[in-house]
Amino acid sequence: MNIRQKYELKMLSDDGHLELARAAELFSIHLRTVRYDIQILNEYLGQKFGAGCIEVVNKIAYVPEEYRESLAAETELNVKDFYADRLGGEERMLLMLFDLCWNKGYGTIQEFAEKYCVSRATVNKDIVAVKEYCGKNGIPFVSSRGKGICVEADEVERRRYLAKIIRDINTLNRHEGEHSHSLYTQWFQEQDLERIRKIVAEAEEAFGAYLADVAYEALVIHIALSIERFRSGSRYEEEGERIRTNKASTQYKMADQIVRNINEVFSISLPDAEIHYVALHIGAKSSAALVGESRGDATLEYYCIRLISAVGRKVGCDLTGDERLYESLLQHINVCIYRKKNGMLLENPLKEELMNSYPQLYQVISQTVKNELDPDVIISTDDEITYILLHFATALYRKEQNRNRQAEVLVVCATGIGTAELVVTGLKRNFRLNIRGAVAEHQIESFLKKTEVDLIVTTVPLKVEYDSVRVSPLLRRDDVVRIGKRLLDLGFDLEKPPEDYAQWSGTARWLEELLRKYPRKEQEPLLRELLLNLPPAENNEIKEKGYMLSELLNEQAILLDVLCRDWQECVRMAGKILVDKGDITEAYIQAVIDNVNEVGPYIVITKGVALPHATNKVGVNRTSMSFVRLSESVNFGNKSNDPVKYIFMLATTDANSHLGALQDLAEFLESKEFMAVLEAAEGPADIISYIKAHECSK
Repeated sequence: MNIRQKYELKMLSDDGHLELARAAELFSIHLRTVRYDIQILNEYLGQKFGAGCIEVVNKIAYVPEEYRESLAAETELNVKDFYADRLGGEERMLLMLFDLCWNKGYGTIQEFAEKYCVSRATVNKDIVAVKEYCGKNGIPFVSSRGKGICVEADEVERRRYLAKIIRDINTLNRHEGEHSHSLYTQWFQEQDLERIRKIVAEAEEAFGAYLADVAYEALVIHIALSIERFRSGSRYEEEGERIRTNKASTQYKMADQIVRNINEVFSISLPDAEIHYVALHIGAKSSAALVGESRGDATLEYYCIRLISAVGRKVGCDLTGDERLYESLLQHINVCIYRKKNGMLLENPLKEELMNSYPQLYQVISQTVKNELDPDVIISTDDEITYILLHFATALYRKEQNRNRQAEVLVVCATGIGTAELVVTGLKRNFRLNIRGAVAEHQIESFLKKTEVDLIVTTVPLKVEYDSVRVSPLLRRDDVVRIGKRLLDLGFDLEKPPEDYAQWSGTARWLEELLRKYPRKEQEPLLRELLLNLPPAENNEIKEKGYMLSELLNEQAILLDVLCRDWQECVRMAGKILVDKGDITEAYIQAVIDNVNEVGPYIVITKGVALPHATNKVGVNRTSMSFVRLSESVNFGNKSNDPVKYIFMLATTDANSHLGALQDLAEFLESKEFMAVLEAAEGPADIISYIKAHECSK
């Protein structure tokens, strides 16, 4: 039970009945949510007494007289345990304020001391904290000699304060480990989320189509929002023929099963339109959606990178390395484009609560979306913006949780020694971590009972699911990249290791030879001995896979002051540079033109700038980029950003290696200085010189 449900149970115990409308008004929730609370309470009481004992008649919940005594005893036991045995000072302060907002009258020091089983001196300290909290949050706190303390506010304000206090109590409990660490439990029942996760997992198993962790969690939250929307009384407009998802596809069939099971388990009736939305999250695409997949579509990637960079800069928190935020936002923007093209509107049932909870973040995202993104991409309604806000709020929450602390890491290998020491050495060479131990696979469970860790780094497959990254014993460069991304996903800043470990940076080849020479378990003691006598560092660092902008764009790939008659000629001119270099074929250029003809001028990414690109499935030999500055601007058909004068053509062989270069380009295109360089450059060397001096994606 949550705080709200505990109070509802207490009211039933004290009075024998509860008017559902009054509870909805007091807690600022919908009547349907109160009914759901009663269902939860009945399930709880059923476990205690063998049967639910709450009945609802004419919107009033009743407890039969024969249950009153047992219910009162159960409530009293819970209240004592909740308010005394498990309360810290901050939570007690919040609950005292909750009482003041709930009861409308004055509360006295003696009443609070008796209720929370603490001394009057402790209550006096709590009241100081209450007053400070009220001052920060604009709550009208009043202290009157002879009466006590109270909150002077009308009913509407009280409901708003109660909602704020409940959120802060939940946040506090999560920090103390008493509840799930998911931010979403502020708005969704954890029991609901677990039911949804189970339904999605069953569909994955049934169809053999498994989602990545980020996509899986995003789908769970999407469904939770849909359920809350239904419970709040909101209804979908049937989309009919405007949605043309292929009903024969695996994604649609999988979505159909998920929605049918959701309706059955939650006793609701989500409409058929929900199947199409779920199919989009799973990965289904139709002729109405964007031609390219979200991953590898340079336009979507550009908008996503630009949004993350701009919002992070304005809120003073670098989010550019948060892979989880990037992936979830990329998927969401893709769905935004789909909705925009099909005239669909998103309704976010948490809109008001999110706007009130994160007013500054809402303003930042709202301004960024409206001022910096193409209006053809996202319908900038409060519903859309607050859904995007949910992604950013979660990322900032992860960041805040793990700020100023090192990740706690457990290393696992076949025996717990030998190869584990190699992994530990590699980790310390690349990251600043708190390595809690190195164990064999069968020792994990007993180790975790005594010690909490954030991440497991393992050289062997694990029989039980943990938050882990599997690596080679030598911790190769791709292992380092995956560990780094996982740490960023968890909200940790990637810090440089101590200088003491710099000597290890050139020994990868030597260690590889050691493993090849001493592969057997009985040789592990010798390996440990050899590790104590490592050779001097060598200057043989392995270059991380991934390009900087200056590595993709060179002087030979730049043409200045070219005259073109129309946008097709612009694309062909930029493409010819890469064809002449052997990086692409003519087929790639044609693919770009065909895509624009089919879905519109999506390649015009900002004022005066185009980024021609297509899928890597045809005509791409090497990841590369070209730049053309036109002598006369040309219209591409994009009302917001025409005419175009600067053209960057991009071709990629994979979905990842170009992202660093693209991130730098996104930052540069926001810089007036860079745009001035593009305009005034007398030769390609001027542009490349500026890029090399200012790029930062290593």
